[in-house]
Amino acid sequence: MPGATARGKNQDKGEGTEPVAGRQEGAVGTALYAYAVGRESVSVDELVMVAGGAEHEARAAVAQLLDLRLLRATVECADRLVAVPPATAGAQVLIPAMRELHDRQQEISRVYSELTTLMTVYENNTLGSFETQRMQYVTELAAVRQIITELSARAAVEVLTSQPGGARPESELDEAVERTLTLLDRGVRMRTLYQHAAQFSRPTIEHVRMLAEHGAEVRTVSDAFMRLIVFDRETAVLTLRNHPQGALVVREPSIVDFAVQSFERAWAEATEFPTAYERDNVVKSSDEVKQALIRLLVEGYEDRVIARRLGISLRTFQRHLSEVMRRIGARSRAHAGYLLHKAEQLEQT
Repeated sequence: MPGATARGKNQDKGEGTEPVAGRQEGAVGTALYAYAVGRESVSVDELVMVAGGAEHEARAAVAQLLDLRLLRATVECADRLVAVPPATAGAQVLIPAMRELHDRQQEISRVYSELTTLMTVYENNTLGSFETQRMQYVTELAAVRQIITELSARAAVEVLTSQPGGARPESELDEAVERTLTLLDRGVRMRTLYQHAAQFSRPTIEHVRMLAEHGAEVRTVSDAFMRLIVFDRETAVLTLRNHPQGALVVREPSIVDFAVQSFERAWAEATEFPTAYERDNVVKSSDEVKQALIRLLVEGYEDRVIARRLGISLRTFQRHLSEVMRRIGARSRAHAGYLLHKAEQLEQT
């Protein structure tokens, strides 16, 4: 055999017998394979000796070559190894794995097809029964998000949303962005109300700017209002009282109409959400917050209640209150309430 003769000549000349110690760990297996390729057959001990270095590393490299089928025992002697062409070894190693992968892909396709069919059955039954309900209480956040996603996908004309409480958490913004952009790109009109305090949140500003670029209309108001989403003036999703992660889904026309009218009244008094920082806008928003604060002070609300209604922290409320007291010359919160109430009475006379 020509190949055998060539390997024998290499052995006679002593070529390729230099130790492979000192090579990088990843190259030991390659060097041992090259050594085996140039010989009729080799033993494990011979390969370990040629490798030089640590014995456990050489034996690990030989074991890896056996696993990859790049070395195999000879027919004549199980202790002697011969090199196997990589193409042959690859076929032996990879074809079974490829066949298993193919079978798994077939199984995935089959299961996906079955689930898709059952999803249609589920939606036809759950949404069909859901549409016949005037009101539905949902207490799980995941279920609320699923309902909002389904209603958004089916909206055809307009979506109204109000988001009280100042700046929204970034997690909420991230969760809603894809759904909202898809809605807008379909040509559905979207109007959103925030409180003035949201203008001082950088993530909220960036979120509003992105939605505005896709056609959304966003305004702000000073005082609190209910959190809601209204789809095509047919379905309203309201936050459950004392259960902020839950929702009440309403299809009763009278209640939905009331929610829409409340939104429209607030929208008419709202101002456009500024998506760029301008000193005049900041000052104006701050003054509007102070005016709302004064009105609520006169009405006798407690500090925490006022802060919550304005969508600001108690600390921010106290800062605004200090500014108001300084302007009117009040010595205390009670004195400020008295002076403001007296000033209001004078204006009414």
